[in-house]
Amino acid sequence: MKVAFHTLGCKVNHYETEAIKEAFVSRGAEIVGEEDPADVYVINTCTVTNIADRKSRQFIRRARKTNPDAIIVVTGCYAQVASDDVAAMPEVDLVMGNNRKSEICGLVMEKFVAKSSTEAPAESLAAEHGAGAAAKDRAEVRVTPRDELTFYEDLGKIKSASDEMSRAYIKIQDGCDRFCSYCLIPYARGPVRSRKADEIVEEVRNLVEAGFREVVLTGINTALYGTEAGAEHSLSELLTMLDELETSEDFRIRLSSLEPTVVDKDNVEEIIRHRRLCHHLHLSVQNGSDSVLKAMNRHYTREEYLDIVFMLRNHDPLFGITTDIIVGFPGETEKDFEDTLDIVKKSAFGRTHVFRYSPRKGTAGAAMKDAVPEQIKKERAEALESLGEKAAKAFTGANLGITHTVLIEESCDGYATGYTGNYIKTYIEDPEGRIEAGKLYKAVLTRTFRDGALAVLE
Repeated sequence: MKVAFHTLGCKVNHYETEAIKEAFVSRGAEIVGEEDPADVYVINTCTVTNIADRKSRQFIRRARKTNPDAIIVVTGCYAQVASDDVAAMPEVDLVMGNNRKSEICGLVMEKFVAKSSTEAPAESLAAEHGAGAAAKDRAEVRVTPRDELTFYEDLGKIKSASDEMSRAYIKIQDGCDRFCSYCLIPYARGPVRSRKADEIVEEVRNLVEAGFREVVLTGINTALYGTEAGAEHSLSELLTMLDELETSEDFRIRLSSLEPTVVDKDNVEEIIRHRRLCHHLHLSVQNGSDSVLKAMNRHYTREEYLDIVFMLRNHDPLFGITTDIIVGFPGETEKDFEDTLDIVKKSAFGRTHVFRYSPRKGTAGAAMKDAVPEQIKKERAEALESLGEKAAKAFTGANLGITHTVLIEESCDGYATGYTGNYIKTYIEDPEGRIEAGKLYKAVLTRTFRDGALAVLE
């Protein structure tokens, strides 16, 4: 049996896809490319934007055209919040919500055996019904309501990370209870559930022994790890356990993101002192205006956010901070936007990801008035992107002449490339290809170059 995967959205989705892949491989399946003919297509969807929904539907249709007789499985956040819409697509055979992904392999194996013994070949099915036309009547839906997503789903311990050459992602947490007014994800992922710390530590050990030198701890809202009632360990305690983990090779830990809706400067100060933790945090500010932050249901002020930034820089003046910012939220004025520009200047972000606000049905933001015209959103996004690029170059410039540890990821155009611990893209001349991907090297940054810095090995 040949199985293809297509994954949209966040690193949690990609991690979960990897776990599903390994389940299929353990049952003897062959994993093929997403554009290849396959017996089964698993589409792990995202619903963070309307565009993500549309991309999910497009690939579902494309998979059916690639093999009219394939089993089409749709899972992930779009499947969770819009299961009826997904099931209504004639191309779909099986809709699996979040917290049901561990069941996919077994169900598909059963369906494949049944299908192989009873159905006509693909050519006759397509001739009789048209590509995928009969699938609508066969769709099966297995989606658990949000309020019943009360346990952390065990997908097993992954042993590899096929989409990455040197960096491995580990899911440590699921769910979110923040309900930001622009975001649908709390409805798609359910309440907060944390993975057992000893399972995380063991998975880290396995991945390090498999050759990975950086492990990224990720979740739907990573900062919420261990905050739910009955949780055994806090995020800081988990990091202590990883600091103490003995392995044959050294490795470093990176946190995928921390939410200032969850942590304050005291929490962050406790976290960043762990020796294996990279001096980089993705700290999503989302906006620089107090009035917009309040409308977004973000539970902090711009000054509280800046307190965290300044604390990090007091700890290490070269601490890398990256962020997400939404422009054009309903009611955002020119003064609000000026506040956002100001916070970018004061924070000296290493990278700024800019998004134009788009309403998501089912969120509080979708019902808000005073929508910002699209042209103004476009102009503000362009201005913010320009400022973000200047800030990134300035941050890189401050690191020149400094020795950093660089994790090499790949070689391209005569350069070995990777990232420093504080998340600067680094290029090292390597025309003969002697620098190995997946290894940590000491290098001195010499000048700004492309989207990062040129460096020489120490």
